[in-house]
Amino acid sequence: MPEAHKSKDYDEIKAIYDQLKMPNIKIAITGGGRVSLGAKEVLDLLKIKEVSPQDYLQNTYDEAVYVMLDIEELYRHKDSKDFNRRHFYQQAEAYTCIFEPYTKVTDFMINGIYWNPKAPIFFSKADMRTSDFCIKVIADITCDINGSIPATTKATVIGDSTFGYDVQTEAEVVPYLADTVDIMSIDNLPNELPRDASEMFGDALFEHIIPELLATENSEIIEKASIVKNGDLTEKYEYLRDYVNGK
Repeated sequence: MPEAHKSKDYDEIKAIYDQLKMPNIKIAITGGGRVSLGAKEVLDLLKIKEVSPQDYLQNTYDEAVYVMLDIEELYRHKDSKDFNRRHFYQQAEAYTCIFEPYTKVTDFMINGIYWNPKAPIFFSKADMRTSDFCIKVIADITCDINGSIPATTKATVIGDSTFGYDVQTEAEVVPYLADTVDIMSIDNLPNELPRDASEMFGDALFEHIIPELLATENSEIIEKASIVKNGDLTEKYEYLRDYVNGK
C-alpha cells in the first residue's frame, strides 16, 4: 500500500483498506485518548477484530486481532497493587508497569499514550534482548524521545518514516532486517494527510473558536494571531518581511 502522504485524502486510503487482507498478527494499542482511538479507527477499517486483554494474552488466533490498553491495564501501585487514575496522575512514580506479558505475545505495538517522565517505561532495552520479546514493529505515535519506548531514539520524518533498532548493539540500523525492531516515530503525523488535517482544524476553528472571538471587541487573541492587518504585516510578524519581499 502507498504511504499515506502519497494519497489524496483519507477517503482514498479507506478505499485501499477495503482491499487489504491482514495476516494473523497480534496488535497492542496503548492509550484511550484521541490518538489511540484514531489508531483503533484504522484497525476497525481494516476489519481487524478487537479482543479483551485476557483473551489477547491467553489465546492464539487464525486472524489479526488487537487489544486496547488504557492506563489501568498498564500500571499498578507498587504496594497496594491497585490503580487509581487521579493518584497516578499525581504520583506516577509510585506505580509499576505491568505491560511485560504483552511483550511476549505482541507482534505490532502502537503507542498512543501520553507518558509522564515519572512513570516507569513499558520495557527496557535489556528486556528487548530477551528471547521471549516478540514485538517486531512499533508505531510510536507519541514519539517521546528516550521515553516510554526506550528504542525511540529520534523522531522520523514523512517520506523516511522508519528506522531499525538493533536490540543487541542498541544502535540505529536500516529497517526491515531479520533481527531488528522497526520503529516509526513521526512526530507530526497528521501532516501525512494535510488536506484532511487542515479541513478538520478549520471546521473546529470556525465552530468553536471564531464565533466567540469575533463577538469580543478588541480581542487580544485575534490581535496576537493576526499576521496581516490593513494590508501589511503586524509588528509581531515583521520577521516575515524578507519572505514577503521575495528575498
